[in-house]
Amino acid sequence: MFLRANDSFALDLLKRTHDDTPERNIVVAPLPVSLIFAALWDGTKDVESAKEFRAAFHWDKDFATPMGGKMLLTRFARPKPYPKSHTPRSKLDPSLLRYLQSGKPEELWVSAAFLYRGEGSMSQDFIDRVTYDFGLPFRAFGEHTPQSEILAKNWDTFLPMPKVTGPNDFWITSFTHLRTSWAGNTFVDAKREKHDFHLRSGDVVQAEFLKSEFEVYPYVRTEEFEAVVLTCWQATILLVLPPADSTIEQLEASLAKNPNLMEPLPAQREGDVRLPPFHFSFEANLRNSLEKMGIHRIFDDGNTLLAMAPRMSGGILRGVAQKTEITVDENGIRADAGTIVHGVYGGIMGVQSPFHMTLDRPFLFIVRDNVTRALLFAGVVMNPTLQ
Repeated sequence: MFLRANDSFALDLLKRTHDDTPERNIVVAPLPVSLIFAALWDGTKDVESAKEFRAAFHWDKDFATPMGGKMLLTRFARPKPYPKSHTPRSKLDPSLLRYLQSGKPEELWVSAAFLYRGEGSMSQDFIDRVTYDFGLPFRAFGEHTPQSEILAKNWDTFLPMPKVTGPNDFWITSFTHLRTSWAGNTFVDAKREKHDFHLRSGDVVQAEFLKSEFEVYPYVRTEEFEAVVLTCWQATILLVLPPADSTIEQLEASLAKNPNLMEPLPAQREGDVRLPPFHFSFEANLRNSLEKMGIHRIFDDGNTLLAMAPRMSGGILRGVAQKTEITVDENGIRADAGTIVHGVYGGIMGVQSPFHMTLDRPFLFIVRDNVTRALLFAGVVMNPTLQ
């Protein structure tokens, strides 16, 4: 339930965020936002707010939400350092030695924490419940504690650190980290070549392209889209191209309306993929997108979080900031997403022939965890030459 809900939420969030900046490359990390709001759901007894959460995040079973969130956070716990080998390097397999020396370990994890001003500001029942349900650590600090001191007191340095200012503030911070290489020889011998990339405006730019190995990939082509799945050790990336006579916005709208539009469809086909490698960062306050999706009361009415902070007359959220950076190239996928939720107490085709897919116009991508199939990143590449 949580995974299906996160899919629907992600594609809706991507569409509404892209609506605000239609010419930009976009990437969002939906999972931490879903997890954070699931935890906040534990802090509200307001029926109308709960209805908003349920509709926007597509949660249809209240009891299963904490369970699903906790299971996912367990899967994405930051791993402990792998034990060092006691075998002399001279006896190690050369390919393994090259991997160990590459400095590119396979990593995928999500960290999160709750940071707030003032001991006693939060309901202990809320803290206990969220700690039990989700395993989120809480960090309390004094009203005048300087930021440097907060950082020094066992703060997870991988988590984004909000600018600690107001005396009644609270934050939920999260960080999503992915480093993974292509499984097999997808782009192992690929040389970058310049080709035309057609922008939405009709202009053409010269972009670098990589041609994959001619191999068997999950692939499908319909009247509505063309899609292929490329696999890494930790995650897969689904690349989706709208027809030449359609737009990326129409594709986003179709997916937001029906998140299962393409997931069951790709079948194993021989072929190759021409992909423009891309690297860009995207930073946005997702509050506007969330409000478009029907979440309002938590931004306006302190009673929404009254059960979270009864001594402070509840609280409101000021924003949901997210900064995401992603790279997809011949080496694999590298992505990081920091999320900060900031609040304040108080009421303030059928023929099996080889395919040749060329992503030479705006396309959509979805990155999923290989183990749980959780949707980690969703984005749109409008111009691969922009960072």
